[in-house]
Order: sequence, then structure tokens, then C-alpha cells
Amino acid sequence: MDRSSLYTDLVTYPSGWKMGTHVHPHFEICVVTFGRGVFYAEDQVFSIQEGDVILITPGVPHDYSSVTPIRFAVLQVDHLSHELERLFFQMTNEESLHLFPLAHYALERFEKLFSVWLHMTSVRPNQLFNRLLKTWVELFMLFLLDRIEQQDSRITLDAIAEYIRTNLDKEMRVTDLARMIRMSESGLRSCFKKTYGLSPKQYLQQYRMSEAKMLLTFSDKTVQQIASGVGFPNIHAFSAWFQKQTGMSPTAWRKEQRRRGG
Repeated sequence: MDRSSLYTDLVTYPSGWKMGTHVHPHFEICVVTFGRGVFYAEDQVFSIQEGDVILITPGVPHDYSSVTPIRFAVLQVDHLSHELERLFFQMTNEESLHLFPLAHYALERFEKLFSVWLHMTSVRPNQLFNRLLKTWVELFMLFLLDRIEQQDSRITLDAIAEYIRTNLDKEMRVTDLARMIRMSESGLRSCFKKTYGLSPKQYLQQYRMSEAKMLLTFSDKTVQQIASGVGFPNIHAFSAWFQKQTGMSPTAWRKEQRRRGG
């Protein structure tokens, strides 16, 4: 590993940005430190957000785009030692790519490590640079591998349910939820239904309705604000969904509840 084989940076892009499909000879570790976007690879599309880690082996065509302003901590290295290459493939479960989320506290730790690393690589390299590079790349890999191995005990169905309840404003796909606990979509649906009596989608819709009714009854937010807060950027789609479920428009529901005193 020498300096020419390394690319590392903290980069920010505006909403609506798209990188374009590309291929490179590097092992890539990309961590979303802020914002939301989309990752494309191997004919798959993944929603990505703050805390997500994307690991990519060399030669895989991939692309990124942003939904909101987004920031990435990027580390690309080629010519890994055999030891580090084995470690990277261990992190990806021998696949060409792997995505997983970092808990908030783990993301904060990673950002601090990465900040120190950027400062160290900004100074003039000396005779110890190659050794330093190998040590830090290994440090990043071991840190992330430890987070991967802790996922099964930390992220459970209860955590998925909590994630749904606290992210009602976000677009959610069963594919992304399943990825968080490394289950198949069918496996997640089956286990979730057995535990909660509802599919993940039904569970999401139930809590969206509960939150919408609460906000209509007890808050002064506009219907547009409430719609956006429960995952409907289009007020007409929200109104049609609400009326289908309750038989009343959101505005009529609000008037009725206030007439009754909440």
C-alpha cells in the first residue's frame, strides 16, 4: 500500500445530486454521516441514510444519488495486504458488497476516528506513512466488523418496530428493514406477523394513522404539515388515504374531534 493507492475524504453533495455509474479497482468503505440518498449496485436499489455503511469490493459497478443534502466519509484503498483483504471479505460475508446501519453512538465514534485520520493524512507523509496507513485501515475495519458482529444481539424485531414508530415521515421498504437485521424479506414478514399480528407495512400504516389522528386533534399544525410528518409529501394522497380509512377527510375529522372536545 502506498500513498497513490489511497483515497480518503469527507464529501458533501446537495439534494438532487447523482454521481453516475462507475467502477474502480479499490476496496471502498463509505459511511453516510448526514442526510438521505440512494445507492445502486448489482441491479439493486437501496435507500441509505445517516449511519449507513456501504462496503464495496473492487470491480463492482455502483452509483449514488441524494434525496437531501448528504455527506459521506469515504475510504478507498487498493493493494490490500492478504490479511486486510481477508478481513474486508469477512466484513462483507464473502459477497461483493454489504450494507449495514451504525447505531448513533457508533457513528459518533467513527466520525471522531475519521476526523483524526483526515488530519493525519493532511500532513506531509514521512517514512512511517505506509505503516500508519495499514494500521489505520485495519483500525477502521476492526471497528466496523465489531459493529457488524454486535448487530444480531442489538437489532431485533422490537428495534425494527421502534424504528418504524419513530420514522413515520420516512419512506420505508421491507427490503431495507430486512437488511437492518440481515433477514430475508419473507423471513421478516413472517416473524413480524407472528410477533405483532401485522405485517411491517400494516404496522407502519397503523402508527401513521394513530399519529395523524393525534396531531389533527391536539395540534395546530396544518394538514399539509401533518401529511408530511407521517410520510405523505402529497396532501391529496394523504387526504385520500385518510378518508378511505376513516370515512372522513382530515379537515372534517379535526372539526368533529374539536366539536366533541377532543
